[in-house]
Amino acid sequence: MANILNGFFDNLVSGVSNPKGDMADFQHAARLYTDDSFRLAPKTKFLYHVVFELSPNASKNLPQLDQRHKNEINLLVKSADLPKVSINTVTKNAYNRKKNLQTHLEYDPVNITFHDDNLGITTLLMEAYYRYYYQDGNHYADGMSAPFQTRVTYGGSENHKYRYGLDNDSLVPFFNKITIYQMARHQYTGFTLVNPLVTGFQHDSVDQADGAGLMQNQMTVAYESIFYSRGATGRGSPRGFAQEHYDNSPSPLGILGGGTQSLFGQGGVSSGISSVLGDLAGGQFNLGTALTAFNTFKNAKTLTKEGLRQEGFGILKSAIQQIGGTNTSGVRTTNFPKSTANGNSKTVTSGGSYDTSASSYPDRIANAETNNRDGLP
Repeated sequence: MANILNGFFDNLVSGVSNPKGDMADFQHAARLYTDDSFRLAPKTKFLYHVVFELSPNASKNLPQLDQRHKNEINLLVKSADLPKVSINTVTKNAYNRKKNLQTHLEYDPVNITFHDDNLGITTLLMEAYYRYYYQDGNHYADGMSAPFQTRVTYGGSENHKYRYGLDNDSLVPFFNKITIYQMARHQYTGFTLVNPLVTGFQHDSVDQADGAGLMQNQMTVAYESIFYSRGATGRGSPRGFAQEHYDNSPSPLGILGGGTQSLFGQGGVSSGISSVLGDLAGGQFNLGTALTAFNTFKNAKTLTKEGLRQEGFGILKSAIQQIGGTNTSGVRTTNFPKSTANGNSKTVTSGGSYDTSASSYPDRIANAETNNRDGLP
């Protein structure tokens, strides 16, 4: 048994006294991005949520937009620019010394791209905006001939009853605000575009030869200021998030989703017991608490001595690695997996070798003792 642990203890001592070993890289970047559960790791581009807040009068021509599809518009944003600010400066001479001064700032327009969905919700949004501000699109029911026929100056009042362009009595803005939320680690950062105004929108093109392309709509938005906000993500926070078309089924790694057959691991028995006791202490016993207790009891019955032993060894190994700053694998500074002629896998260590294909821990010990007596293969 002592021979089996020689390599392990050699590596432990080496890890404490010479943590980098013979071959190692500098871990500045790795430590920066991975410490504290990836607290300083860069955010991912695909975790975002966009909220369009329409004024009460915005959907007067198309009421279904606000009544049925208010949150779905947010979910159909394919991409969006975050706000960009240009600060204008001027260089002055102060007794031959150059001095830079700020004069004013400009808010650069942002582009928002939507999926052109089969139901046509994003196209409906653009139609609603167009018909809200411009009277031209509201003459559809009148037919093409009457409102857009050749104008006759002296044709009588019948030819002059139609209104066009901005002559539509729409004085309240269409959008109250548009907010783009970045999300990471159950937190959001919001960028609110104040008094947004669409400066242009574009529908996609069609192409008979393109069998794989997907349609999209795009709008460009100008704004007058930016408001920043922060908070915790959750159902309805930000507005509309996780409320429609969202998978609310519990994760199989969590207790409510079944949990895992471990004592201290994620979704394990210890986590389940802690959750149940917390609900009972807070007087919040409900169906979720009962399901958590049932799954915890079910997983507890499946625990085995061998499983607990392996889990404990894994926890001990992880703790030693954190203390020593190296991989406690049984070989000083290096692992050498080696395949034998019969296809089994052996790991060569400074204390001998053991068969990693053995099904149980005692078998591995027996194999290691045999290999230590017979010498390395």
